[in-house]
Amino acid sequence: MNADYPLQEYLLPTRAQRLAEVAGRKTNSLTVVLDGVHDPHNLSAVLRTCEGFGLLNLHVIETHGDFQISPKVTQGAEKWLDIHRYTDPKACMCKLKQNGYAVWVAQPNQNSRQVTDIPYKQRLALVFGNEHAGPSTDILGLSDGTFHIPMYGFSESFNVSVATGIALSQAVSARERSPKGHADLSSKEQCRLLSVWQHRSVKHADMILKRLGCIQPDRYFKPEV
Repeated sequence: MNADYPLQEYLLPTRAQRLAEVAGRKTNSLTVVLDGVHDPHNLSAVLRTCEGFGLLNLHVIETHGDFQISPKVTQGAEKWLDIHRYTDPKACMCKLKQNGYAVWVAQPNQNSRQVTDIPYKQRLALVFGNEHAGPSTDILGLSDGTFHIPMYGFSESFNVSVATGIALSQAVSARERSPKGHADLSSKEQCRLLSVWQHRSVKHADMILKRLGCIQPDRYFKPEV
């Protein structure tokens, strides 16, 4: 039995390898915040986009209803993200600031920076507001800046899931051109993450770990700060 990964022998070798490869491409220094987004299709599309771009965490502020997703849209992406839920925007902002994130909010006006001009190479949280009301005043008041995506047609803004995809594409591209790159988990963090993922991937994992006399990994991935 592998002491670091006691559940690995219960996975197909190709599956275990796939988990390790993806863990090596993840980042904890870029995250997304959904401030009052309530449409399940939008929430699900954003979730899938975040996972696809290698994010580990998604923050959801439930000021316009409970967080609900559509499994048909997410295609299981929620299994590989830790979703942090709040009812108070200030609580979310406090947590992000304590963990060293600069917070930039999407605002479709020309007084904000273009999406290409955000300082992506720092520890960064990108906020997208409610489909109709936009971001809350609490979020705007505590943010480090605002940004917009240039529009060339009659529409004044993109759907929130499309906007998230555009911004994350810009972020990943900019980060990959930096010396540190986009993926930034330490070896210790990757090891911890892989242990958690294996736990999520093996049926009856808790029962197996109990039989083996092993400690169950935490439900959430806890990176080094």
